[in-house]
Amino acid sequence: MTSFALKIIACLTMFIDHFTYLFVPYNLATELGGRTIAWHLVGRGIGRIAFPIYCFLLVEGFYHTSNRKKYMLRMLIFALISEIPFDLAFSGFPAPASCILHQNVMFTLLLGLVLMYLYEELKARYLMQPLIFNTLGVILIVGVSAVALFLKTDYRYLGILIILIFYLFRGKKIWIAVVLAAVLYFFSDPLEGLALIALLPIFCYNGKQGRKVKYLFYAFYPVHLLLLGLAARLL
Repeated sequence: MTSFALKIIACLTMFIDHFTYLFVPYNLATELGGRTIAWHLVGRGIGRIAFPIYCFLLVEGFYHTSNRKKYMLRMLIFALISEIPFDLAFSGFPAPASCILHQNVMFTLLLGLVLMYLYEELKARYLMQPLIFNTLGVILIVGVSAVALFLKTDYRYLGILIILIFYLFRGKKIWIAVVLAAVLYFFSDPLEGLALIALLPIFCYNGKQGRKVKYLFYAFYPVHLLLLGLAARLL
């Protein structure tokens, strides 16, 4: 499976998640075969698949990009562009008033990039000094997680931990599965546990890029939020 295919899956599941959040009532249910299907939970459950895929692709992009600083700058630009559509869709009032409540997920991904960049700098300088390297590494991870929590970015410190898992255990499928399961169990609600399903397509990744439409996927996030947000306000 190429990165292009993974991006398609991530975009589709994210769209289902956001559409469900905005338009599917929590009490909408269907009796089927003696069981009650709560469609809001179904849609949100499908949506849990998206974020781990984005985190995985973020790490792969970090390793394959020719310029990591430009990669971070690009993420910052799209994070800023996405904030007004994000506030429109989920807060119901315009930025900057709502920016104190919640920041969009691209800020979380940006912090993940910053974490990986600084961690690589630590490895280059202190890898041969384990005590210093490990101490500074823990301080860095805790610090970036605290920033995510303080800024109230989407997924907050949980998002940073998921990015860190794909970064530290890159190429080690069993370790990724075990540690991700443990993190989701201890730091999230049961619905978030469905994020483990994302490992099925992720582990089918063949290392190939596929079709090159990089900015289309960057643009999808703010554009779909803007359209959903406007629809939610008009209906």
